[in-house]
Amino acid sequence: MSATVGPGDATLALVDVRVRSLLMREARRRAVSGVFGIPAEEQSFLVTLLLLGAAATVLRGLVPGHLPHAQGADAAVAGSVVNTALRGIAGAPSSAMPLAGGLIALAMVSHSVRPTLAVCVHEICKLPREFEAVLGVRHR
Repeated sequence: MSATVGPGDATLALVDVRVRSLLMREARRRAVSGVFGIPAEEQSFLVTLLLLGAAATVLRGLVPGHLPHAQGADAAVAGSVVNTALRGIAGAPSSAMPLAGGLIALAMVSHSVRPTLAVCVHEICKLPREFEAVLGVRHR
């Protein structure tokens, strides 16, 4: 039997990144050509960034008035409400514990993120073996 290595996840990921990069480059060139009238052959990434920055500055000037920003008092009230709500989950014993609401919020967020983080770590640990298979590297 011959062991043939087909396109693995690492190969497909590299090809996928390259295809996305080429598509984004072409979209950028077409957008700059359409909006600013600069031919694709005369464009560079720096010129594109400068032109897009200038366009963003002009568009920002067209926005009427100031965008609303949260005040310090508003943030304090919101934090107090969230802290009280989370202390309601823990009950009366949590009233004597400082930052109990923050601790409960951290526990809730970490519990919901844990499965995704475990899958990411597992995939990252598999990457060296997949790259070695793609590149034909063998351990001695």
